[in-house]
Amino acid sequence: MPKKAPTQCRHYGCGRLVATPGYCAEHASEAVGWQSDRLRGSRHARGYGTAWTKLRREALARDNGLCVPCRKKGRIARAVAVDHIVSKAEGGTDELTNLQSICKPCHDAKTSTEAARGRGRR
Repeated sequence: MPKKAPTQCRHYGCGRLVATPGYCAEHASEAVGWQSDRLRGSRHARGYGTAWTKLRREALARDNGLCVPCRKKGRIARAVAVDHIVSKAEGGTDELTNLQSICKPCHDAKTSTEAARGRGRR
């Protein structure tokens, strides 16, 4: 059986060829999409401890477990997360009035928009 053709390293701007799809040896550390708590801190260290669990529960109950952005658009979707309306990175707080229940597609879209703003692509 013929060997598979090499592909380029996935790191932007790196043209090295690799035998298996992914990253070259220099950029292999980028292959991990998540980091363990040892590297990024526990949920408590990141501000998502017992107080957050209580706030999350309150927000979900207040919103009847439904996605707030979807409801504003006339749709009904089950919320799977609680999101900061104004992100903490942009000065938002953990007040209940700054929290909304949100479904995964809405959360992903909002997070993507916030990340782009954070990178200066307003």
